Amino acid sequence: MNADQERLEQALRSRDLRVTRTRRAIFAEILASSDSHLDVRQVHGRLMRKGRNVSLATIYRTLHLLVRSGLLSREDLGESHGHYEPKKRAAGHGHLICSSCGRVFEFADEGIRKALAEVGAAEDFRLEKYSLQIFGSCRRCRK
Repeated sequence: MNADQERLEQALRSRDLRVTRTRRAIFAEILASSDSHLDVRQVHGRLMRKGRNVSLATIYRTLHLLVRSGLLSREDLGESHGHYEPKKRAAGHGHLICSSCGRVFEFADEGIRKALAEVGAAEDFRLEKYSLQIFGSCRRCRK
């Protein structure tokens, strides 16, 4: 068993929840696609293509549980639904989102983190983490 699956099992058992094959499969799908920021329907489609007949309701509930357990983050990428990614250990990161094709590029920048900490300090607010969404056009769409 790998470290991510161990974290999943520990998080679920600490809440007296069962570790099921379906929960493992959903978590593994997000981990395998961490650069894609999958939404519920994309997770569903990937599982269905692998022969896993999992309902949308089960996926919604499981993703919500994994977010509450601290294993995943739910990101707002400018659509009417959330996208999911593995929880970052770093203090924060951002997303560059192409308004044309929807591609998402992650970035982390120490200068931005410091600037946000300074803004917080001016208001006596301690920065713990941040998530920044920036919308524009990717190189491929501008061509």
